[in-house]
Amino acid sequence: MNTNTAHGLDSVQLDRERFRALVGQGYNQVPLVRRLELGALRPVDILRALPHRERFLLESTRVSPEGRYSLLGARPFLTFRAKGPRCQVNGEPLEQEPLEVLRALLRRWRGLRLPGMPLFCGGAVGYFAYEANHYFEQLPRHPRDELAIPDISLDFVDTFVAVDHLERCVLVVATGDDFDDCTRRADELEHLVRQVASAGPSPAPVPPAPEAPNVPFRSNFSQEDYLRTVERVQEYIRSGDTYQLNLSQRLEVEPRLSALEVYELLSAINPVHFASFLCFDDFEVASASPERLVRVEDGRAITRPIAGTRRKGTPEENARFIQELRTNDKERAEHAMLVDLERNDLGRVCTHGTVEVSKLMEITEYAHVIHIESEVVGQVAEGVDLLEVVAAMFPGGTITGVPKIRTMELITELEPDARGIYTGSIGYLSFAGEMDLNIVIRTILFKDGKAYVQVGGGVVIDSNPRREYKETLNKARSQLLALSSDEREAPCS
Repeated sequence: MNTNTAHGLDSVQLDRERFRALVGQGYNQVPLVRRLELGALRPVDILRALPHRERFLLESTRVSPEGRYSLLGARPFLTFRAKGPRCQVNGEPLEQEPLEVLRALLRRWRGLRLPGMPLFCGGAVGYFAYEANHYFEQLPRHPRDELAIPDISLDFVDTFVAVDHLERCVLVVATGDDFDDCTRRADELEHLVRQVASAGPSPAPVPPAPEAPNVPFRSNFSQEDYLRTVERVQEYIRSGDTYQLNLSQRLEVEPRLSALEVYELLSAINPVHFASFLCFDDFEVASASPERLVRVEDGRAITRPIAGTRRKGTPEENARFIQELRTNDKERAEHAMLVDLERNDLGRVCTHGTVEVSKLMEITEYAHVIHIESEVVGQVAEGVDLLEVVAAMFPGGTITGVPKIRTMELITELEPDARGIYTGSIGYLSFAGEMDLNIVIRTILFKDGKAYVQVGGGVVIDSNPRREYKETLNKARSQLLALSSDEREAPCS
């Protein structure tokens, strides 16, 4: 085993003998890692060169120690799709219950994370749509689902690229139990990355001016219907059915650019830790979501609820908005209620006494909004698998409401359409038994020549219906700005 610590990176290179020894210990997804200099390349430059339609990019466009890595790849060796009670593996329908099929797939592979690698070291990448909640709870299905995307869509990948933004390098990774096959795949991907590097980086997109987005849209709610529905939510609150409900509307837009071009603009407008671009057979997803649902690392589960929002303005306005968030009793009470919900959710799968609030009500500024954020952590109990952690946490309470189950029933009753990917989760479940999933907001779904933006806000007893409606449109600002541009910065496949 040769260790390369150049530039502070402790990346472990396995020779044939050590690789085979790890396979002999029971690992069937052993990583071979190649380290290359990043130079001026951007992750999207590499993504654009991948010669397969089905591809992914999980990108940190807000670089920090927390947002150190971006991950990208293509050509999954296995695909899993689930819709309602049915599922498919590699396009072949199976009669078994979808979660049990997925659980069996995840148990098939055993990987390990070498020093110097990101948390992801091969595994399942994709999303759980909001309607995946039906696999975890007994809930009514929405009768109207025009977009009809899968409830769960996961691609299993054993060859990928990790961009280390802090060390400014590229890690080319191939995992498996055959040293020669891993070497071949790593060689092919390394050759592609070197070709991209020799061609030079593409120009970074220039985000549109931050004035009001100039793009027409059609909503699945009229303004009058949305206002009336806010009042219906308040009636349910008075009757004790719920304390808070996230009510959303979906905007339909005619896109002027390709999905990847819009993703680049969205990432430039709204840098976050959980940006992502997913490309499937008949639809694409561009996301700039700031909120984590749950991360599992070394047996420790972490969630970061976000609740309490103000728009960004002038420095003077921002100072006033931050003071409002810090002192507003309503905002703080709502946030505390959701932190308690996340503590209870983690408590279902963590060892008793280990769940704690490690950060409480911190103010975080993003490109267009200011949020109140907290962090809740716990030690995952012995014998609990990743899907059980997902079941306990999904979907995030900050984008459903409290109490979660009854509020999800009301969302199905009150909203005009199934939510699809909005307020679901994008991320990965690693071969090594770790995972990271976000909460899907600030996201655009591209399907059948249309772009869809869904936005919502938490309704409470003293909400003003008109302000709630305006807040949803404020939350759509970055997506609509990206969709309003018609300047093509670079060709996208």
